[in-house]
Amino acid sequence: MLSERIEDSSFLRLIKKWLKAGILEADGKIIHPVTGTPQGGIVSAVLANIYLHYALDIWFEKVVKPRCEGDVRLMRYADDFVVCFQYHRDAQRFYDVLGKRLGKFGLEISKEKTRLIKFTRFRTEQSEVFTFLGFEYRWGISREGKPLIKMRTSKKKFKVAISNLLAWIKKERSRLGTKGLFTKLRQKLQGHWNYYGVCGNFEMLWKYYHQAKEMLFKWLNRRSQRKSCTWEGFKRMLECYRIPRPRIIGYWD
Repeated sequence: MLSERIEDSSFLRLIKKWLKAGILEADGKIIHPVTGTPQGGIVSAVLANIYLHYALDIWFEKVVKPRCEGDVRLMRYADDFVVCFQYHRDAQRFYDVLGKRLGKFGLEISKEKTRLIKFTRFRTEQSEVFTFLGFEYRWGISREGKPLIKMRTSKKKFKVAISNLLAWIKKERSRLGTKGLFTKLRQKLQGHWNYYGVCGNFEMLWKYYHQAKEMLFKWLNRRSQRKSCTWEGFKRMLECYRIPRPRIIGYWD
């Protein structure tokens, strides 16, 4: 696939070496991959993206799209993708042949994550909910009474984010010190707002913010046998270290 666009033989040989490169485990053992790209490899994500471009994207544009009766659209990020069809019959035909197409490239569909659903603004009450890239998508009604797609943090991603934040607080609360802990927390919260701060998701942002404060307050007071921080003092620390409150970053057009 790469040789279709690249003529530099030295560059192609370098990529072949990357594909054969072993993976160094924490215990010092080296595992050599039999097939595919090495997990965690420096170019694995890029090569996998190129592979799916040929296996899925081009096939969709040149074969699937011309044969559909209605409008269709493919949205893909890495190995996660959603395909929208105007007509159910087009969606069913695509669903039936997708596995065979990917099978030609040694790929398999995740049966747990792949399904055919109804998602339409004409029957919002009958539309199902799906998750994509950490968000739940559902139809709702705007203030003007018009159908509107609503996005909110998926329950699974929210639980993982809270769990990871708690593990980080427990591990770093003593090593970083108060200043280092709050500085890093500010960066983590800002990163969360930057990704999940979309219009309609403020409730989940505030829930994350509230739980983050509760966990940090609890574990700051566990650094010693005596309670070292009151709630009023903790709120002043949040202001002093400029801990960002939830905010919406992106809006629907």
